[in-house]
Amino acid sequence: MKPSLIALGLVATALAHSVPSHTPIDHVPAVCRPSHVRVRKEWGDLSLHERKAYTDAVLCLQDKPSQLDHALYNTTSRYEDFVVTHMNFTRVMHNNAVFLAWHRRFAWLFERELQQECGYPGTLPYWDWVKNARNITASPLFDGSPYSLSGQGLPLSPEAKEHELPCWEVGNFTCPKAPGGGCVTDGPFKNYRIGYLSIGVSAAQNPEPGLPQDVFDYVPRCFSRDISQYIATNFLTQANLDHLLAASTIAEFQDRIDNVSGVGFPGLHVAGHMALGPTGADFFSSPQEPAFYLHHSTIDKVWTEWQRRGRGEERIYGDNALFGTLTTLNIPPSDNATLESEIGWGSLEQPAPIKKFMAVGRGDLCYRYE
Repeated sequence: MKPSLIALGLVATALAHSVPSHTPIDHVPAVCRPSHVRVRKEWGDLSLHERKAYTDAVLCLQDKPSQLDHALYNTTSRYEDFVVTHMNFTRVMHNNAVFLAWHRRFAWLFERELQQECGYPGTLPYWDWVKNARNITASPLFDGSPYSLSGQGLPLSPEAKEHELPCWEVGNFTCPKAPGGGCVTDGPFKNYRIGYLSIGVSAAQNPEPGLPQDVFDYVPRCFSRDISQYIATNFLTQANLDHLLAASTIAEFQDRIDNVSGVGFPGLHVAGHMALGPTGADFFSSPQEPAFYLHHSTIDKVWTEWQRRGRGEERIYGDNALFGTLTTLNIPPSDNATLESEIGWGSLEQPAPIKKFMAVGRGDLCYRYE
């Protein structure tokens, strides 16, 4: 199956709408009315009823029919429409200037879909990395209870473990293999099945634009996890979070959250994905992992806090708001992003300037974190 040209179209659209960085920023979204602002809470702070309402809504979305073109995709559910959207845009929204804003909106679109299509009354929760790191598989998120996001996968045989993907493809990090890796058999997602294969970071480093030919190949199988206590203990730490928030520039913040230089430790974005095993760590298809959205809600929370530590709005609409280009790792080379550059999410939403998604509490991003 040939990959879609949506992602390539986004690059062209974004470049066409880029403007010089000195262009005045106007028409920024209005501040939300206080009565319209909803609260996103940490998973462990939700009541059992609220946790089940969330997972019921996700299961509902996994049962809803796909709305994408079946001539292009093998999607079987509305949930997988979001997975494919992420895959389509991977080469234009990772390790670049639009990573944070793109995922902020993507998570919001997922939240809205749960609310509108499945009657979910709440908001998107987040995953407090530090609070849950000490014993991650006993945490409310991953303890395997009916009120969790399901737990660890079954142990793999030694032979199967030998063929398991490494913890990450880039950098100088090593980590021992975790004890799971097989099918998840407890909690709300014990019967959940996935279809898209792991593609990996190397596919995003191809100097030619576009997606791998086999990116949308579909192989139905059980949902697997390989939760790593080692990664949680060593990388999802308060010290690393403090180091991230202490960044003085957006360039430093972006480098520390991903640590593409591969020196010292994986950034918190990378570590959160790695901690979940190959399904959650895949560069393209990671939204197949239900914890993906809580992980990115946390990233959004941390970015929001970092933005608000700046002077005035310098980290939102000023010179310290954006850094980088419009392609992943600047491969292939592209123009620098500006607040007027347009980003999009395929059929989920029309393209719009980055400036619309730079601030929580403005426009229709009417939420806050507690």
